[in-house]
Amino acid sequence: MPIRINLLADEQFLAEMRRRDPVKRAAYLGGLLVLLMFGWWGWLLYCKSAANQTLAGHSASFAKVEKRAKEVADYQKRTAEIERNIHSLHRMVTNRVLWSSCMEALQECTLPQVQVTRVRVEQGYAIQPAVVSRERGKSKPASSTENITLIITARDYGRQEDRIYQAFKEKIETHPWFKRHLIKENATRFKGFSNPTPDKDDPNRMFVTFTMECVFPEQFRN
Repeated sequence: MPIRINLLADEQFLAEMRRRDPVKRAAYLGGLLVLLMFGWWGWLLYCKSAANQTLAGHSASFAKVEKRAKEVADYQKRTAEIERNIHSLHRMVTNRVLWSSCMEALQECTLPQVQVTRVRVEQGYAIQPAVVSRERGKSKPASSTENITLIITARDYGRQEDRIYQAFKEKIETHPWFKRHLIKENATRFKGFSNPTPDKDDPNRMFVTFTMECVFPEQFRN
């Protein structure tokens, strides 16, 4: 039987040993892990970029929504202010003094010996500015207090001892319209009298000029 001698056996053995070297396998494995790590890092960068784009889109949408929300809030604030003004105007309309009715009531209070020569209305407003406070419940809106006084100037042609002007005053105080609209106490008061004066059209007639105030209740508005 022939004997075969492999002259390359040593080199093949060494090549096989090198192929099975654990260091080389560890290097291959390490390289593979590095490649996987770079791949994972690239994937994270891609996800981050996609998330940033999504966030930018949402931020732009939120900015639009916030702008519209501010506009809506401003509209609501202006609407509330307009509604308050309308409510105040409505209160002013419903609570204001109707001077035509007042003149009609005054006409019903006249007496033959009393001649009304002048009717004047003093109408003033005391304005209280708004008070702004950071503490809850301390702020106050602006308000106003309306004061109305009806001033009547008239002549009393009756005898001095009859004091017809007093009867005129009592008639005003007992008239339904004035009882409903004037203040409850001390609603009418005299402010002055003149000396007896002859009438220029009839010097035989004497009169006393008197001034009387009719005070209306204060109207508070805010």
